[in-house]
Amino acid sequence: MNGKATGRICRARLLAVMIVLAGVAAGCGHKLYAPVQPDGWSAQPIAIACRFAPDADLDPATGMPVGDEGYYLYILNEAAGWDYSTATSILFSIWRRPWAHSWLMLERPQDRLEFGHTGDFGQTKPRYHDGVFQRIREGDPNPIAYLWQTMSDGQFQTGKPNRPPSFVWRMPITKRRYHLIHEYAMQRKYEQFGVRSNNCTDFAAEAAALAGINLIHRIRFTLPPETKVWGRMRRVWTDPRYRILEYSTPDVLDADLRQLARLGIGSDVTEWYLALMW
Repeated sequence: MNGKATGRICRARLLAVMIVLAGVAAGCGHKLYAPVQPDGWSAQPIAIACRFAPDADLDPATGMPVGDEGYYLYILNEAAGWDYSTATSILFSIWRRPWAHSWLMLERPQDRLEFGHTGDFGQTKPRYHDGVFQRIREGDPNPIAYLWQTMSDGQFQTGKPNRPPSFVWRMPITKRRYHLIHEYAMQRKYEQFGVRSNNCTDFAAEAAALAGINLIHRIRFTLPPETKVWGRMRRVWTDPRYRILEYSTPDVLDADLRQLARLGIGSDVTEWYLALMW
């Protein structure tokens, strides 16, 4: 199959996936897509160029990922289930449940390693959601600008976190991919942690890319200059550089992983993991 044909097939498949992600996320009542609203708000998952890397380890007959016996990559995801319908609904969702997380587990025949990237602990600076709401209360002209800051409290998470995942996805990998991901995780720097980049979901997607698969994990917001918060119209931004916010989120990653499992790309092992680990 030539490169142009492969590219057309790749784009067609990803378009189908994006249509699914634009609707209701599997098993959840929240939508990841919101068309442009009268106030300017919109939300849209960000597409990827192609699902598999050119050197991905795929079965020639089925096109599905294959690996060496006993070697797996797990992506564990705790989705927040935020409501992306309007600017007000997303702010209320974040205020009500400000946490979500993505992390990894690597398996080889002799052991499993569970790890991730954590941060935003609020020890030296307010946590991201606290900082935004604090600035809203203070009447800051650009309260959303707080999300453009980078925290310096990032850490390498070893073992499982203190909350269970909502979904666990497993994909077979080769021994070579296992060592590639392991080496990357051990050498990566974790001190910097951010919303727009270098967060837990970014780390999970980076590891998946090393395994040869690209995941849909980012979302783009177009933010209105003001919206209703706590019953009053509040300023969101004044400087137009803060009108567009793009970041990686467990909600988008969760929807993509569930869709992959339905397509037979990797598998849903949530029940197995919860029975084993919790």
